[in-house]
Amino acid sequence: MHTVDTLEVARNKPTKQSTNLDDFIRLSKNAVDGDYSQWMTSSDNCTHTAYGNEPSWWAVDLGAVYDIGDVIIYGRADCCVLILSADRLSNFDIEVFEPCRIKTNWFEDSASKLCYHQQAPTTFLNASCHNRIIGQYVRIRLNDLNQLSLCEVEVHGTFIRYQRSVTIPYTCGFQGYSYAGHNETLSSAIVKSDIYCTYICAFMKECYVADFNKKTSNCTLMVKETGSNVVANSDHNVFLIN
Repeated sequence: MHTVDTLEVARNKPTKQSTNLDDFIRLSKNAVDGDYSQWMTSSDNCTHTAYGNEPSWWAVDLGAVYDIGDVIIYGRADCCVLILSADRLSNFDIEVFEPCRIKTNWFEDSASKLCYHQQAPTTFLNASCHNRIIGQYVRIRLNDLNQLSLCEVEVHGTFIRYQRSVTIPYTCGFQGYSYAGHNETLSSAIVKSDIYCTYICAFMKECYVADFNKKTSNCTLMVKETGSNVVANSDHNVFLIN
């Protein structure tokens, strides 16, 4: 265990993973159950994904927005699968998602930020985010088509705020981000500001996204697209309208 200034905020929080190797054991929740003995003894009580067509991932919902400090990962260090476990915990990213609002899909309409990249194989990692990052969801995602196995994950952070629900209309803005994954544009025009771009969208039927290019002053208005998210783009400001 490691002493840090911030609180551990992932313990017993909701978790997900891309796939499950088993139906009843090696589930995603095992990584935040507080049982550290499994790290050295039994992989059955760790998490484990199956092989898939996309890189495996594991994620936790912290329940609120936090300023993320350290992410501590305990992989599989039991004696008999040391080499195998290292292969399954290499070339991966620790990502933090700041959501626009409370969503069933954790990663939809969220700004994704890279906290840390680990290339070399490891069975234990104490990672600090390279820059100040706030968010509600923390995801550990492989960059290779491999299985992911984690025994325990700690997220240390400082509380910022609770995320608001979608009970009343409002606009959620991301400075320095654009909207990715959409395939239907309502209109596009040169306007004087991102505020004016957002104002037009708010009164246009079916408009959900106002994406303003700060360099060209081009305002692109888009419909809602399931699975789309907000990605870093310093040339843009994007606003989502509920």
